[in-house]
Amino acid sequence: MSNLPSISIVTPTWNSPLPLFERVLRTLKNQEYPKNLLEHIVIDAGSVNNTIELAKKYGCDITVRSDLKIQEQVRASLGIKKAKNDIILMLQSDNIPTSKNWLKEMVQPFIDNKKVFCTFSAYNDYEKNMSITTRYGAFFGAGDPTLYYLGKSEKIPLLQKRYNKGNIIDETLAYWLVRFTKNTLPTLGDNGHMFLRSAMNKVNKDPNLYVHLDAFVDMLNQGYDTCGVIKNSVIHVITPSIFTYAKRRVQVKQTFYDGRRGKRKYLVFSWRSGKDVLNLIKFTIFSLTFIFPLYESIKGYIRIRDKAWFLHPIICFLIILSYGQSEIVWFFRKRS
Repeated sequence: MSNLPSISIVTPTWNSPLPLFERVLRTLKNQEYPKNLLEHIVIDAGSVNNTIELAKKYGCDITVRSDLKIQEQVRASLGIKKAKNDIILMLQSDNIPTSKNWLKEMVQPFIDNKKVFCTFSAYNDYEKNMSITTRYGAFFGAGDPTLYYLGKSEKIPLLQKRYNKGNIIDETLAYWLVRFTKNTLPTLGDNGHMFLRSAMNKVNKDPNLYVHLDAFVDMLNQGYDTCGVIKNSVIHVITPSIFTYAKRRVQVKQTFYDGRRGKRKYLVFSWRSGKDVLNLIKFTIFSLTFIFPLYESIKGYIRIRDKAWFLHPIICFLIILSYGQSEIVWFFRKRS
């Protein structure tokens, strides 16, 4: 395939788990893709566990910003600005491509259709020896059931055969071509997403204000609305502790939503959306009663015998309590 585009892979790191990060790097090294068309940019926050040395071993272009330890989105923006190639792949240090042809599969819609500005895998995947939370995230297409029930995850459940987000305008054996609007835009821009550097450069102006979800709203407003949803998968490894995971989800909410209310362009939930309100009510009832999440767990277990299915009612309950408590804290802080 002589018309392959060049790719800049961008990975923000900070004390990444070394065996996992090395597997990601090794998987990229083994891709059936011309090495002269690839660069891997790592923006590190001052790791002290040999993350930097490991990235050097695999030939990454490394920038260390010890002043940006908790500002991962700023580091991502800086990596994007440093990129030189046609297409940018945002790949976290816990994202594992699932085949040697993964990069070729991901760029094919860009080659076929000039209107495509973004591609991503339709599915999360897992291996049987991986954490129960990673397997759960693959089964439901999102580790956070809020995204699942509000219909905001860009991924679809592993057992679902057809993509059901946005408007499907074409389909091939390898991918769906999907057009999104502001009302149907899912959570795009991270964990193995590709996008045109030329499109992102139009909106990625100030790294301190960069949030990948908002950047996709900005690109949509500039007419970039067509994505290739690839019929393949990427593994997103999730921390094995459900309590740690719930804590991290609350931290994301506090940092990117509570701390920027009235300023965000992309909202996972909006009180102005009747659909969001109805779905949130359903999610709350489901989570507090356990019945429907348990039904979904049993239905999934019948098809794939894995105990990770039964994490669903537990995580739903834990997440709704965690978010609810966070919302109450934010409300009283605002009034004080």
